[in-house]
Amino acid sequence: FGTTLISNPCCLRAMAWEPLHAPEAALESEPLFLLGANGGGNAKDKETIIWDESRRCFAFRWPSLLDQVSAKRFFQDLQASAPWDQLRGRHGNVVRSTCWYVRNGCSCGYTYGNARVGLTRSICSQFKKTMEDLTALVFSSLAPGLSPDLWPNSANLNYYADGLQSVGWHADDESLFGGKCQDCSIVSLSLGGRREFWIALKDDEAEPIKETVVEVDLQDGDVLSMEGMMQKHTVHFLTREPHHRAPFWPPRINITWRWIVNHRPCCFLRHSATSAPCAKDLHVPQSFPGERVASSPWMKPWPDEFQHPPKEWRCCMQCRHNGWQGGRNCVEVKGEWLCRHCASACRGQEVDPTDRMVEELRRRLVGKVKLLQKKRCLRNSWESFCDRNQGFRDPGRYSPTLLLSWLESVDEVPEDLQKVLQEAQAELATMSVDGSSTKEKLVIQGDQERRRQNKLLQHRRKKHPDKAQKGGAVLRLDVSELYIAARRSLSALAVLGSL
Repeated sequence: FGTTLISNPCCLRAMAWEPLHAPEAALESEPLFLLGANGGGNAKDKETIIWDESRRCFAFRWPSLLDQVSAKRFFQDLQASAPWDQLRGRHGNVVRSTCWYVRNGCSCGYTYGNARVGLTRSICSQFKKTMEDLTALVFSSLAPGLSPDLWPNSANLNYYADGLQSVGWHADDESLFGGKCQDCSIVSLSLGGRREFWIALKDDEAEPIKETVVEVDLQDGDVLSMEGMMQKHTVHFLTREPHHRAPFWPPRINITWRWIVNHRPCCFLRHSATSAPCAKDLHVPQSFPGERVASSPWMKPWPDEFQHPPKEWRCCMQCRHNGWQGGRNCVEVKGEWLCRHCASACRGQEVDPTDRMVEELRRRLVGKVKLLQKKRCLRNSWESFCDRNQGFRDPGRYSPTLLLSWLESVDEVPEDLQKVLQEAQAELATMSVDGSSTKEKLVIQGDQERRRQNKLLQHRRKKHPDKAQKGGAVLRLDVSELYIAARRSLSALAVLGSL
């Protein structure tokens, strides 16, 4: 069997997972069909994200496999023609929209936990044609030696309207794909706004191990593959964006192709032999040029300038992004703990275009509110709004959704922010909160989220009473409660002073 080329070998030991004590089958004894090893796509730009032979886990990324023109065209076609179904969280809010696609005569449905996404009888012919063209474009490039009959027979599509919509830690280990007991390849295409994608090893209770998190940025047109036994040993996660800019985040569509190997009892292909492609199905042999990795497992490292500073799980002090359990991997830069995006910007590197665009929109919104709150005719309205919420007079302390709700009440919403306001109104309209105004609904939504976080923290403390709290969930102080307590204390001091 061949070898693989890994850049920056000096970082191997620092970024490696611990090898598995009871390793999976070796590549030499059981060759594996690896899309990341056949030289397809833009092979020169391909990145190895994970290479773990002991767990038989491999992940690769092809940046900009689709050019910008093609990516934009397919995004618009899918956005308009796909039969989207909204998935809702426990509080009734939309967490994402999804739809399901199968080919080669399959009629299987797909299950999201307790939610089942089946085939739509009146499926749009435009959607079917778009998916056929997209599948052909991606897999003729990734695996040019693979017959079209062996291309994936299913795809799950997710639509994220903004940075607030996401999907939690999970593994695609459904029985349809056989990922718990055999090799299972997954190919994911990203269209639209950039999002962060995290991968981590899972413990015995299928929870992610924080120290093993690998962070990947998925841009418009990028393709990511997770191959081998990734669904058995790891979980993955699409994070939310920082709260102050998430409503402005551009939408994203994700297409995830997989091979169904265990068809449903009601499927026409239930008794037909279906399997994922193996190494012998390629007309060209797989090869791994370069020097074989001596210290497998290996994970994609951070940029070179952040290799030596120690990393800690913290909330980024600049963008305030608490990706999971109150924080994320951060490094210390100039006395502040920053995530890799903020740290790169602090080091003078070019800021991501999406971050720049979103921050500009947020800055314009805050600036608009600052100008309006100084007007005499609107001063009382702004002060009443602040008293009903957290009490702060600075607009920069409030979320964009709250600021937009105040602008709507005074009929001063800028034209370029009308779309954001409409999306926020549509989201609020779906909430199951009766007898409340728009602003009250927003406050109630925040209270529900805070209660959920507190309940989750109490559950973890009961589950692990002897575990140190360092690196665990961070208890976030409720600023509104502190403000009310301080105001009551001042009132009491004034009464005492008058005696």
